[in-house]
Amino acid sequence: MSTTILILLLAIGEFMIGTSESIVTGIIGMVAEDTGVSVSLAGQLVSSFSLAFAFGSPLLIAFTAKMERKKLLLFALLLFIAGNFLAFLSPGFSTLMVSRILLGLIGGVYTVVALAQAANMAPPEKKGRAIAVILMGFSVSLVLGVPAGTLLGDAWGWRPIFAIIAAATVIPFVAIWLFMPKQQAQKSVPLRTQLSILKNRRVLLALCISFFFVTGYSTAYTYITPLLQTATGMTTAWVSTTLLLAGVASVAGSRIGGMSTDKWGVKPTLYVCLLAQAVMLFILPLSAQWFVGAIISIMIWIGAVQSTVPAQQYYLITLSPHSSEIALSINTSIFQLGLAIGAGLGGLIVEHSTVLNLGWVSGVLVLIGLCFAWMTFSQKEKSVPLQACSND
Repeated sequence: MSTTILILLLAIGEFMIGTSESIVTGIIGMVAEDTGVSVSLAGQLVSSFSLAFAFGSPLLIAFTAKMERKKLLLFALLLFIAGNFLAFLSPGFSTLMVSRILLGLIGGVYTVVALAQAANMAPPEKKGRAIAVILMGFSVSLVLGVPAGTLLGDAWGWRPIFAIIAAATVIPFVAIWLFMPKQQAQKSVPLRTQLSILKNRRVLLALCISFFFVTGYSTAYTYITPLLQTATGMTTAWVSTTLLLAGVASVAGSRIGGMSTDKWGVKPTLYVCLLAQAVMLFILPLSAQWFVGAIISIMIWIGAVQSTVPAQQYYLITLSPHSSEIALSINTSIFQLGLAIGAGLGGLIVEHSTVLNLGWVSGVLVLIGLCFAWMTFSQKEKSVPLQACSND
């Protein structure tokens, strides 16, 4: 089987991981009502997944460093199927939370190993594209998985969604089992070595950009369903349609961000995209009260979020060309940490205030990220010769 097909199979697995992670966004109200908890507490199902991904999966990767990679991928998918069935069968909120932690741990392991294996299988001139295909699996989960899950949840309830994800994951499991060649384990990189790149001030400032803009995104997006239902009175079908359009904007934004980075450079792309995010979030409390305005502002906001991601990843690669994989791995953990903290912060706002205030707080967080962007670019210009800035 060709390398391209094998990488697509890995991307299908990542699509399942992404759908399982983000599906709670669309069914948060259903879960809260059925399990008898508040919406803010139900939102912590996002936090638990992300925290397990951010902190647990690196430890599991180190622990399984000597395991043959195909076997590890299959084992991860098998546990992922079990975790989704646990969510489906969960008698209450506590068991559901345990399933989310398990899914976060396993999802993190699968993502890291799939990215590494895709890069290993691709020829040198196509490694970047191979990684992009795996990450596209997550973006497509926003376009198809979350809206479809929202509609299915409205029709059948939220529990069958996790059973469907588990059943669908059998497809990449069987395909990888039958067609993927064995891949030897790679030499593990000690945690101390991984963290040493944080001594680079510019890398540390760049990671702060990721943390604050992702936290701002998660603070509002985790509770986007109750926000839309409260502000505009949207039905579940319209919420699903809005999320579908946001997913389309997400894929388009990723494409635009990559093209903009190549054509105009990292700095203007990050500045414009971060500023666009902040503006859309600040007007969200107002635009969300107007049906069409809510849809348009959310599409622009999500498009700007995804446009930021390729520019940010490319910037980290230029800052640490000799340890880019480590920098991107840490950046992935920072992303998940931001998702978790944002979901928790959003829960506090919903619990003690109103969902309309999510936009204001999220906008401020993104502006802080924009400040860190200015700081890291200023630091680069002051301390690095002109040649090192050529990519920027």
